[in-house]
Amino acid sequence: MIFSRKRAVIWLAALGIAAVGCSQNKVAQCNQLIEVANQAVTDVQAITENASPDDPAAFLRIADTAEQARTNLEAIELTDEQLQTYQESFIAIYTSTSESTRNLVEAVNAQDNQAAQQAYDALQQAVSEEPELVTEVNNYCSSGAFGN
Repeated sequence: MIFSRKRAVIWLAALGIAAVGCSQNKVAQCNQLIEVANQAVTDVQAITENASPDDPAAFLRIADTAEQARTNLEAIELTDEQLQTYQESFIAIYTSTSESTRNLVEAVNAQDNQAAQQAYDALQQAVSEEPELVTEVNNYCSSGAFGN
């Protein structure tokens, strides 16, 4: 009988350690995702603070920053399904941001007002989705409501 209780205690301890390990893994995954998004925002802020609003090179650096963020996100291996969904959403936003920004620069250089407006609208749509996504990720990651 003592052996059975001892075994049960060992199993419970092992399960407790495994549960803590899983939650730490999820926290680490959250941190990876948030770190890439934060770095992209920091980089874009640095570019916009030091550039003229009509500087096409600054816009191209922003496009490069979005592409780098997308690449960094694609390199993260997440096991949590909800975090994977958020990751895909960030990738879509950064892809659209990069493409729209490049299209805007190209249209402005070609003096094509209609194409510039379309690119600007697409860019506004892409960047407008990020704050809500960031809020969702932050809420999910701070709640501890992780899936398996």
